[in-house]
Amino acid sequence: MRWLALALGLIWPGLGAAQVLPALYDVAEVAGDDVLNIRAMPDATTATLGNLPPDAKAVEVVALSPDGKWAQVNAGENTGWVALRFLHKQDRPDWFALQYSLECSGTEPFWTLFIDPLTKSAHINTPEEEGPELDILGHWPGTAAQPTAAVQFASDGTNGIAVLRGQACSDGMSDQKFGISLDLFQQASPEKPGQTLHGCCHLAPWAP
Repeated sequence: MRWLALALGLIWPGLGAAQVLPALYDVAEVAGDDVLNIRAMPDATTATLGNLPPDAKAVEVVALSPDGKWAQVNAGENTGWVALRFLHKQDRPDWFALQYSLECSGTEPFWTLFIDPLTKSAHINTPEEEGPELDILGHWPGTAAQPTAAVQFASDGTNGIAVLRGQACSDGMSDQKFGISLDLFQQASPEKPGQTLHGCCHLAPWAP
């Protein structure tokens, strides 16, 4: 049946190309005096949760509807759907290439992790304390076949490794959806035992 798959690929070039998500998109082909509605469900007849301006950039799409016509995006503390035909994917590397900045967070306890591969730095913060700048010592990009990546970081007295996986994730605090899950293995200081934290990540807007 290989010839059939090849023939279908020639007729519909995107048929065999899996969509790598999450990814950043720009709103396109929306009139300047109009908006792109965010719907409660992937259906134009459902309630409107919000909207995107016609010049919105770096909109993170975390999933597609089964028919591939709707894109799931976050709107405030909720998640909704916009018509994919009005979004244009940015020409950027896939997230697992680790060329995007990532913003990750988790609970129990509350924490945030910022990873910036371009400056080779990271920060781990809590509501009580802003952590020191951490140097990224190494990183291991993933692939489309294996969308798992890792980042190793350290500073004086602190070291750890973040393992990132391309899969649906919920922060447990809101109705937002994420496309990257995180396991964070951290040694905060030589005197304290190491800890494992779990959370979700989203893509920060691209900074060329």
